[in-house]
Amino acid sequence: MKMSYLHPSENTYYWEQADAMVDWAETNGLSVHGHTLIWHSDYQVPAWMKAYDGDWQTMLNTHVTEIVSHFKGDVVSWDVVNEAFEDSGYRNSIFYQKLGAAYIENAFVAARAADAEVDLYYNDYSLVDNGAKFGHVIDMAEDFLDRGIPISGIGFQMHIQVDWPRMDDIRATFKAVVDLGLKVKISELDIPVNNPYASSPFPQFTTFTTEAAELQKQRYKAVVQAYLDEVPEAQRGGITVWGLIDQESWLLNFDNRQGTDDWPLLFSGPDQGPYQAKPAFYGIEEALSEL
Repeated sequence: MKMSYLHPSENTYYWEQADAMVDWAETNGLSVHGHTLIWHSDYQVPAWMKAYDGDWQTMLNTHVTEIVSHFKGDVVSWDVVNEAFEDSGYRNSIFYQKLGAAYIENAFVAARAADAEVDLYYNDYSLVDNGAKFGHVIDMAEDFLDRGIPISGIGFQMHIQVDWPRMDDIRATFKAVVDLGLKVKISELDIPVNNPYASSPFPQFTTFTTEAAELQKQRYKAVVQAYLDEVPEAQRGGITVWGLIDQESWLLNFDNRQGTDDWPLLFSGPDQGPYQAKPAFYGIEEALSEL
């Protein structure tokens, strides 16, 4: 459902694959969260949009309106804008260059006009360390609420480590969003066992040992427990794990992890038997069983 796939040319929308996914979900009693209406990533901004020289606000509003309208009643929530901030403030994306910060609120307004019921999220990474970036997002959310710009919640991607960030910071960021009256969604959770940013030698584990499995299990459990503790039921947007089996995780080919084994997800893949649940899976189950 990203931009270049759904909207490959200015007057063409490609619905077939996304429609098939939505139909499958509905047949199986599952809900669908849409990801994402606007994202700066170079490979996901369609070529025609990069070259566009017309009215950018109208063009982006039309983009949002057409997509949200198409899935109205079938998609329960959207990441309206994804990754619009850096630690220093607004990301200097093509959207920011053309429209300034207003492109974000324009997208939320257009999405709400297209579907009065769907939940609308701002989604980003590196928020749960409670640092400068999270401060920018909270400031934006407060401003939106003060001015009546429609926003339902904040999506925390949570590509975190077994030893970072601190659980106190994770809890504090959840609570800050809850205190605004917004929903909290853990949108892209994964927890590798090797941390390339730690002071200890990398990788910390060259095989998925019992020790690594237990560290990961307890971390997954602690995250879910923090979510359940800090976020009231009415404000829980849900928890999504970013991938199914370790062998297909995006982290295996990300930056300085390339060529290093890791096991960041809840299931092992077919080389170890048909999709075996790992201790991390049972860590989440234990946290949920305490509801």
